[in-house]
Amino acid sequence: MDASPRVSVVVPTYNASGRLKKTIESVLAQTVPPFEIIIVDDGSTDDTKQVCAHFGGAICYLAVENGGQQRARNIGVARATGEWIAFLDHDDLWDPDYLAELRAFQARHAFDLAFCDSRTLREREDGHVIQDGTRFMELAPAGYWQGMGVDPADRWSVLERYDYAHFLEFHPVQPSVLTIRAELFRALGGFDPRMRGVSAEDFEFELRAIRSARIGLIWRPLVTITRHAGNASVDGGKMAMDLVDCLRFAQKHHNLSTAESRAIEAELQRRLPHAMDGAFTLRRFAELCEYRSLLATRPAMRTRIKCGLARLPRYVANLCADALTR
Repeated sequence: MDASPRVSVVVPTYNASGRLKKTIESVLAQTVPPFEIIIVDDGSTDDTKQVCAHFGGAICYLAVENGGQQRARNIGVARATGEWIAFLDHDDLWDPDYLAELRAFQARHAFDLAFCDSRTLREREDGHVIQDGTRFMELAPAGYWQGMGVDPADRWSVLERYDYAHFLEFHPVQPSVLTIRAELFRALGGFDPRMRGVSAEDFEFELRAIRSARIGLIWRPLVTITRHAGNASVDGGKMAMDLVDCLRFAQKHHNLSTAESRAIEAELQRRLPHAMDGAFTLRRFAELCEYRSLLATRPAMRTRIKCGLARLPRYVANLCADALTR
């Protein structure tokens, strides 16, 4: 266990200067300050550089060519000198005692990777903001945590291993609630740049991380996740496809055990119909046909119709899809 562990905060950003300012301010407002704050500007063309200059030496600003947020996070970690890495996306916010709670947890328990509960704010086009239930406590399936032998009524919990099938069933985290030992992050090879453009890129990293880490759970919701038009995960159809592509990536590259392979395949089968609907909505007919070839069961009639339309000449398929989705 670390004595007075040093936490490096890594914030990847791209063309989000207005939101980034509030994000940085939420880190600077911590009751227990971080060791360092590293902002990795992934080729922004707005006034991100000027916004960061406002904070002077309170942050470390790195400007790099655009290469995707996975690469930006990895660059930030390469620059970091703390024993722990805390990630924060440029549109999310920490409560003032996020790092204080993490430090109190670290002082009493040994773990390699920590997740905390979060709340989600959804910004609608009409300007209204809707708050979802807390991710751990209110959105998890009934009995989810108890099935792993932990009690959300506690302040903290530690899992020697996060059950792989449970993590596939319900994904409770985003990067902004994740703090990891720097040595573990580097041993895992960081975020995989091959996942660039896939909105489930953090899920792929977490699937690798939970297989070899003691997981600390902080039950208090100390992070606010913002969902808005600029989020990759807002597009439900693309997200459904990306999750399937992430599972297939894990099948191919993660050297899974037999039990993990079975769990991945079961989750893939559960998600394929949603990905097929997403592919049809986005007019990505080749992917729809590919997903159909992976499906082990006969799809519903409406999905079979979509598959048939996807095999028509592109122009005709587009016309039919327009009619079907009106």
